Amino acid sequence: MAATIDLHLHTLASDGRLTPTELIQLVVKQGLETVSITDHDTTEGLAEAYEAAKEFP
Repeated sequence: MAATIDLHLHTLASDGRLTPTELIQLVVKQGLETVSITDHDTTEGLAEAYEAAKEFP
């Protein structure tokens, strides 16, 4: 079975529209199994996204 992934996502840390937490909640709701946050020139939102992802198995 193929995994559902998105390897190009942005948060408010660059040019996205969602906070890292909101983004994680959305991708879980959509059933994505693997994601990559690719904000431009920053890793500012990664710690928040990592913490938010811990809530989901």
